[in-house]
Formats: sequence, C-alpha cells, structure tokens
Amino acid sequence: MLKFSDVVYRIYEATLSPEHWSKAMDAVAALSGSEGAFVCAKSATGRWEVDAHSPRLAEFIAISRSEQWWQQNPWLDRSVEVAYRVGDVYCDHDVIADSEMAASPYYTEFLPRVGLGWQMAAAIQSDLGVPTALVVQRAKAKGPYASPEMDTLRLLSRHVEQSLRISSRFTGVKAELGSTTAAFDSMDRAAFVLDQEQRPLLINRPAQNLIGRYFTHDDGRLAPAQRHEQDAFGAAVQNAHATAPDDSATPQPTTVSAQDGSSRLVVWTLPVVGASADHLGLQDPPAAPDRDPAPGKAGAKAHVLVLAQPLEQDRVIDPAVLRNAFNLTLGEARLGALLGAGQSLKEAASTLGITEGTARVVLKRVFQKLGVSRQAELVSKLVLFARHAA
Repeated sequence: MLKFSDVVYRIYEATLSPEHWSKAMDAVAALSGSEGAFVCAKSATGRWEVDAHSPRLAEFIAISRSEQWWQQNPWLDRSVEVAYRVGDVYCDHDVIADSEMAASPYYTEFLPRVGLGWQMAAAIQSDLGVPTALVVQRAKAKGPYASPEMDTLRLLSRHVEQSLRISSRFTGVKAELGSTTAAFDSMDRAAFVLDQEQRPLLINRPAQNLIGRYFTHDDGRLAPAQRHEQDAFGAAVQNAHATAPDDSATPQPTTVSAQDGSSRLVVWTLPVVGASADHLGLQDPPAAPDRDPAPGKAGAKAHVLVLAQPLEQDRVIDPAVLRNAFNLTLGEARLGALLGAGQSLKEAASTLGITEGTARVVLKRVFQKLGVSRQAELVSKLVLFARHAA
C-alpha cells in the first residue's frame, strides 16, 4: 500500500521525466481509493485542457472530448467561483446541490457510463493556465469524498504545484531539444542542482547570471549573497533533501535579495529523484543510515533542484507566495496579487473571471487575514512585502 511519502516521491520523479506523470497521477488517486487523477487547466482560449492523467481515465477523457460532455460538466461552469468560495480543495457538494446532481446528465448518464461518480479538486498555481486544478475521481459506490481525504489532496497538490513549476516549462524545451541536460540548460528560469553539501552540480545559463548578484559560492557552497537570508535558504535545501515528508508538511518558498537590495527573487527547492536524476546523469546518493537504502525508494537522500524567479512578474507578486505568507486561499491570493499590482477591484474581477460581487466578498476575507481595512492599506502592505519579504 502506498504511503504519503511514496506519492510525493513519484510526483518529484516526474519533474524532469514527463513520461512519469501518469504514474504520479495513479499514486495521487490511490491514497483516496480513487480510480484516477488528472491535472487540467483553462487555456487562454477558454478551453479546458488535460495536461496529465492516470491511464485508467483515458476513456473518460476521450469520451468527454469526442462527445462534448465537458460542456455539460457543472464543475467547469462554476469552478472559478467555487474556488473563491470554499478554498483550495472542493468536492461535489461544494459545487452542485443533490437535487441538481440527480437531474444532471453529466452525473446520471456520463459518469456512470465510465465507472465514475464522485470527484474532488485542488486549485493550484501553474503556468498551464488559470485556473489549474488537480482532480481525483472515484466510483459512485465508494461514496463522496470526506474532509480527511480533502486535506490529504490539499497537501499533495502543493507538491504537484511545485513540481509543475519546472515540468510545465521543461517539457516543451525537452521535446524541441531532445536532451534533458540541454533542456535544463535552456529553460527560461534560473535553476541549480545542489548536492548534500549545498554545492552546485549543475547551473543553467539563466542561473549563471545570478551568481555574484543574488548568490555566492566562493566557498564552494551556493548561498544567498545577503548573509541574513542564508539560514532560511539552507534550511529549505535540507528539507528538500529529505524525500520522505510526513503528511503535514507543505513546500515553502524562500526569498533572496540582490546584494544591493534593489530586487528580490522567490526560490523554490525540490528533490531530484529517480528518473529525473537519471536523466541529468545524477546517481541517487546513498540513503541515510535510518532510511531505506533501496534505489527509487522514498527514504533515500536526494539531490535538490533550486528554481529562482523574480518575486514580482509585471508588478504582480506570485500568488503562491502570498498564499503561503499570509495563510490565504489561492483564490484570495490571486485577487490580492492583482490589487497589489494596481488593478481596481473591477479590473481584477474581470481578469479572474469572477463577478465583482464575489470579488468584494473575497476582498473582505483578505482584509481580515492581512489586518487591514482599506484597499489602499492592502496595496501598501503588499508593496512593502515585495521589497522586504520574510
């Protein structure tokens, strides 16, 4: 039986080996007794696309596309509003009333036809589209999803989100160049691979430009140029080395300042394990004495991939960073990030595809969590956060 740490291992194994995403989705599904899982995102054209899925859901996806059942899926009509209303994970009863479910052809005809009945989804931040969701589905006889299962999916979704930060950008480059190492070097985001002593084994071209300005490795170890940020960065790297996290830990980004204090980066650290390590020509280091030494097991020590990108893109703070820093839902963080970048509430609502009324309700929750009472105060606080993030 798979453990939480086994599933996390499979998620990170897929980071630089996209062919393993189907196995990762199967593992995510297994923890809740589900038939399968998939990642989907709403593209710029407004169409929902499936980017990775369990093999067992191939029939469901094919029929949904060929017969246009996706157009009758009540989740796709309401998922944006629902995500703002209920948080980062939601299930059938958050989306549709029992009476509507009983009358919906999607629930009464299509899902039973493909052996499914219930679903839950976690909202994640990705470059695939907005919104992006990690969805699991299971048979009707197994009953609706319960709160503990939703909590587990929320934790797993943070690892999927972090892995996709690399994978979504890496896959296309690899398809074009054919080589994992060439694709790693040509990514448009700065990335390092570190060993257990924090020594860089690989530095891609964008990352080379950060040495001396944001990072130093004068003593052979990669570290932030600002001394007061080195402990937090080192702790994040060491946490990523442990590829057997418990089911209460979530990945946390750190921030790194330019040596002159003019700008900041957000830094994500994730393990490089299994096939992903193999593709880069890295061998899994030996396991710690108290861990399972077998290759491919979740207890082995990992190399660590460090992804660095500007904290703000076009003045917009990464919503995942705001979510983690202020204990927001992703929907709240997305709204806050746009307002912090200078958009009006009406403009932000339009950008996010929600009504202005929904945006006002969400804004009240953001005010409460950030301890402010006016939009101008919120903007000032987020501007200060971007310059001096903790």
